[in-house]
Amino acid sequence: MPSYSTTAAIDASPEAVWAVLSDVEHMPDWTSSMTSVEIIDGPNPPDVGTQVRIEQPKLPLAIWLMDEWDPPRHFAWISEAPGLTTQAEHLVEPLPDGRSRVTLAITQTGGLAWLLGNLVRRRTRRYVDTELAGLEAKVTQRG
Repeated sequence: MPSYSTTAAIDASPEAVWAVLSDVEHMPDWTSSMTSVEIIDGPNPPDVGTQVRIEQPKLPLAIWLMDEWDPPRHFAWISEAPGLTTQAEHLVEPLPDGRSRVTLAITQTGGLAWLLGNLVRRRTRRYVDTELAGLEAKVTQRG
């Protein structure tokens, strides 16, 4: 089961981080790993069951289903393709000094997970790292 996660401490409160991270339609404003994010079915702000269309450079258009939504700390969404299910998790944890620990993780399962996961492994890692760096820059820019 291919997976990747990255974590960083961000100099902002969990509430400030969540405000940016959970505004999913504005993700392309702060990460180059996404060119378009659009809620296509369900509430905005999202909740469990919300469907989101995401376009990413050099990847096929994907529909993601919000399968976990626990503000202001965690959300996860899944995307399914023949032989492959991808789950992306977003976790915000408070640190004792008022800052936040943010963990982004992606896991791929299914019959084609190893093959497809290995084909896009470098790009996946780069996109997850880019998302975390962009989030940190956006949150700390807001103050």
